[in-house]
Amino acid sequence: MANFEQIFESIVDSVNIKSTSVATEQSVSMGARDPLSTIESLQSLTSGPQKEFYLQTQIRPYFGKTGVNRSPIGTHPDFKALEGTLTTQNHYTCTLFVDIKGSTRLSLLYPLEFVFGFKNAVIQTCIEIIRSFDGHVHRLMGDAVMAFFGGNSTEKEDAISDAINCSITLRSILEEGIKPWMERKGLDAKDFGFRVGCDFGDDHEVLWGSFGYQNVGEISATGLPVDMASKLQSLASKNQTMLGQGLLNFVNWPEKYSKIKTRNKGGAQENLPVVTPNLTDSEGAPLNYAMRQLSYSKSLEFSALPRSFREKITKGNVKNDSQIEFKCFTVIDDDKSEYISASRFLEPKVSLVFEVVAKTTNRLRFPLKVIFKKTNHGKATPLDERDIEQEGVIKFIYKQRVSQFNKSIKPFSTVELNESTLYRGLHTMKCEVYDSSGTMLFRDWIGVMIK
Repeated sequence: MANFEQIFESIVDSVNIKSTSVATEQSVSMGARDPLSTIESLQSLTSGPQKEFYLQTQIRPYFGKTGVNRSPIGTHPDFKALEGTLTTQNHYTCTLFVDIKGSTRLSLLYPLEFVFGFKNAVIQTCIEIIRSFDGHVHRLMGDAVMAFFGGNSTEKEDAISDAINCSITLRSILEEGIKPWMERKGLDAKDFGFRVGCDFGDDHEVLWGSFGYQNVGEISATGLPVDMASKLQSLASKNQTMLGQGLLNFVNWPEKYSKIKTRNKGGAQENLPVVTPNLTDSEGAPLNYAMRQLSYSKSLEFSALPRSFREKITKGNVKNDSQIEFKCFTVIDDDKSEYISASRFLEPKVSLVFEVVAKTTNRLRFPLKVIFKKTNHGKATPLDERDIEQEGVIKFIYKQRVSQFNKSIKPFSTVELNESTLYRGLHTMKCEVYDSSGTMLFRDWIGVMIK
């Protein structure tokens, strides 16, 4: 996987070159510089730093997405027909707010030209991560970005999976790319971070329309879940994502991968299970709109980000061995295709094959012991197995010869476990691999999302 710190530095350099180019053009217009220096500055822009979409090319393939998302800021393309009209349209959306925390203080510490370049680079990084997961950037608001996930050609559940994967990746790049860059540059990074709010509203809960006037307006969405996303962002702690009730309930998001937010009050820990201040309905009854904090460390277990990258972040909870691969495949009408962990929601009753492949032409000590352990979540899962890691299924990988007449060893050996999709929600299959001496070589999870 690309080095996020180097990519972020390239983005910063790109912003700085653009800023320098503008300044040079202004100087030339006043007769202060040779026009040749302006041309050289513009040439350095095209040949030097990484350009728009580059970060997408590093992220999208891991999540099974092809090409790049070139959608511009502003009106969602699926609702262009509403521009300049009084027509409204009910349509679901998953709303995400990202706020850069601690950037205001930078203006007290560093020159404005640097602060602009840095903040712009962070905003550009947020934009590209959002677009990497097919999100649509709706608006920039100072240090915040508002985005919508979903549309006419996207399933509701997949919009949610994209938004959650986006949130996990945002934090990964913050902590493994931007903060190390700041520290290497000697910048004060202790207060810097993100806060993310995310919620889902179904068709009957969200209304799209043209706000303002034809020349002073925008196409946007309104509804409680849309408004709640910004409130959730304001309630999030630094580098955390708050998920709203609409999202949590719609896909039966497991409690294992989220937790109740807490805060210190009067020297004691106070739980915050609902959005505060608590809204009331027309009769004065409290809304009690549930919220939970996304568990970043647990969610990294099933993330489709590279295993070696996650091993570093999880401090060995995920354990990588380059000689071993763990994948999942769907089998539909004899067509076998890879299912990338937690990348999209599958229909119920789809056949799955979990496959472990080990290279045999290497140092591994065979036979290898493979243990598969599944955990089912969701309200439809029977109580006696809900949120409980099941007893492991044990299989062994042996070195196999090419044929009885050919004594050479096949370069790969494989074991498989057959399963199928059933209960709505997110479920996981954990795989552990041990060598013949009992040493653990490998551990990883694949998340399976079911409609």
